[in-house]
Amino acid sequence: MSTRSKTEERLGLLGDRLPLPALVAIAVFLGVWQAVATQYDPSVFPGLGLLAHDIVLVVTSQGQFDFLANVVPTVVRIGVGFVLSMIIGVALGIAMGTSESFEDYLTAPVLAIMTFPAVVWAFIGILWFGITDYVVHVFVITLVVTPSVTVNVWKGAEAVDAELLEMAETFETSWQSQWRNIHIPHLQPFIFSSARLAFALSWKIALVSEVFGATSGVGYAVSYYYQTLHADMIIAWAFPVMVVMFLVERVFRRLEERSFQWRPELEASVGEAAE
Repeated sequence: MSTRSKTEERLGLLGDRLPLPALVAIAVFLGVWQAVATQYDPSVFPGLGLLAHDIVLVVTSQGQFDFLANVVPTVVRIGVGFVLSMIIGVALGIAMGTSESFEDYLTAPVLAIMTFPAVVWAFIGILWFGITDYVVHVFVITLVVTPSVTVNVWKGAEAVDAELLEMAETFETSWQSQWRNIHIPHLQPFIFSSARLAFALSWKIALVSEVFGATSGVGYAVSYYYQTLHADMIIAWAFPVMVVMFLVERVFRRLEERSFQWRPELEASVGEAAE
């Protein structure tokens, strides 16, 4: 590895460890928020002090709703919807990316479902299944998130190097070996990026479905405080779950980074061989 490459790698590592830009951005955001809050009524645009107080009330279940009794159902709905979306989306994406017949038949339905608003699916789910604890919410998450996963994986499957596949067929490599050594390594980045996208979308869609049809959950609490005109409590309920979702997303990113640790080593060895 060249001296320049080593230096860039060290700088990249240091950049990851120094949170100064992020801290500055957060400080500026909080400062602007507090400045704007002084111009409005707290029930419309709460200040940071009131928000901190309300978040403590929410987390300690001292407010109108029990915290765990409403957060746990939301997390379960997100988890089940996310898993189903990934399973269905990855399967459809691979099928569409590796088979022209599947692509011809599934492209129009996938794109049509993708353009359907989540709110409409929530209303339809309530009309079809009624007010349920999990069915409607998982239904909405799955229908909204699956097309995004499908399209991402589909385009990834289409981009597999045709020359590698041709070479594998020339040497009569088994299809199991082709998938293990060509398709799966190539699809991994697309699957990881799809998972992060799907998880972020699942959290947002879960709140939408809970607002319109739930008797528990974070969205149910948000809907109550919207009707009573308490913007501070709406944010206070959303904030803790946002933190949890952010931490889970960081876990996904770490898993992705660890899965591809071999890539810099491979690029370095190729560079040294070229020199």
